[in-house]
Parts: sequence; structure tokens; C-alpha cells
Amino acid sequence: MYSRPTVKSLTFDGQTSWTVFKTQFDVVSSANGWNNRVKASQLVASLRGSAAEVLQGIPSDKLTDLMTIENALEARFGDSHLTQFYRTELKTRRQ
Repeated sequence: MYSRPTVKSLTFDGQTSWTVFKTQFDVVSSANGWNNRVKASQLVASLRGSAAEVLQGIPSDKLTDLMTIENALEARFGDSHLTQFYRTELKTRRQ
């Protein structure tokens, strides 16, 4: 019987792009055939440093809920926070 090889999971520390990591994580989870509960567990296990600290703000009964974890990470590391950062940078450069 053939079993497909497991694609190794990644790590996310908040220093790289959340969007890029999320895309890679989705590809790995699909290749491994993970359901949402396994995805949540693997995502939690992949977090390091400041990214792992986000978990402290999530109730313990929600740490297996994929959407809750992804939403918390998106709020902290998503590209939307960069918009304000770049606006501030642009204003300071103009002055």
C-alpha cells in the first residue's frame, strides 16, 4: 500500500510575512491531508517567539479552533498593520 510522504511543517516567529507563511502552511496542510483540528494543532506547534505569545490572548478552549488562531495571528502580523506603518514612514520622510 502506498502512503504519500508527509510534507514537513514550517515555523513562524512573526519576523517574516504572515501572508507568505499562511500560504505555505495551507499548501503543506493540503498536501498532508490535515483536517481543521490537525491544522490548528500544527499551526500552534509551528509558532515561535512573538508569534507564540499571541496564544496567550486566546482562551484555552479555543486553542484547537483554527479560525480563532488564524484571526489572532492575522490581527497581530497581517499586512493590514503595515499600511499604518508605511503611512507613518511616508509622513516622516516628507517632513
